[in-house]
Amino acid sequence: MLSVDRINSIKQILQKNNSVTVADLAEKFYVSSETIRRDLQKICDEDPMTIKVHGGAYRILPDADPPYAFREGSRIEEKKRIAMRAFEEIDDGDYLMLDGSTTTLYLSKLIAAASLHVTVISNSTGIINELITNENINVIGIGGRYTDATHSFVGAISLQQLSGLFAVKAFVSCSGIDIDNGITHNSEEEAAIRRMMLKNSRNRYLLLDGNKFGRCKAHKIIDLNTIDKIFTEMDVDTKWDKLFKANGIELVRCE
Repeated sequence: MLSVDRINSIKQILQKNNSVTVADLAEKFYVSSETIRRDLQKICDEDPMTIKVHGGAYRILPDADPPYAFREGSRIEEKKRIAMRAFEEIDDGDYLMLDGSTTTLYLSKLIAAASLHVTVISNSTGIINELITNENINVIGIGGRYTDATHSFVGAISLQQLSGLFAVKAFVSCSGIDIDNGITHNSEEEAAIRRMMLKNSRNRYLLLDGNKFGRCKAHKIIDLNTIDKIFTEMDVDTKWDKLFKANGIELVRCE
């Protein structure tokens, strides 16, 4: 197959499935992974709505997050820096709530590797699987309806269980943070889970990689003035700095 034909076929797959992996394409077209990576780079260079990430690519859709596997594999270094700094806030004996975001997944890996005695409440299967390997950690898993979008449980059952649980610290992320509309998410059900976790925690921490700033999504999680600290790797400009100070939020720059 000629390169141009293969690239056109990949574009068709992206149009249909919204995401592709290097491994699947290499197997399908009987070419090397490096050849597929070059094809994907060419597609992304031509189409700003297609984003190349570690292991593949995805198409940006209105009001939709990228597939979980791609979010987990994108902006890895930024998420690790945020997780490492957020981990410093955790004390022995803490009760914690962690949402189903990929940034809190990296935080859970640090907790699992530590010698802390903590209790962690989470609706994320990935986080639960990380933490159960450490016998010092008391894990409370939230059930409900499983969603592959975040590898976590959502819905009425999840909210009912969360409503009777309380924590010292909540660590959550979001799809966007906006000056006028606060903290938002693409999914109504995910927004509800995060809202409950934040409301039922004494200290509320937001973990944000830089591409979330200035974005407003469909479903509001909570007002900005309810957040205690925001952790990000981004150098925020003056307007954000003033906004956070006005709302009593401590901005933690994760270098």
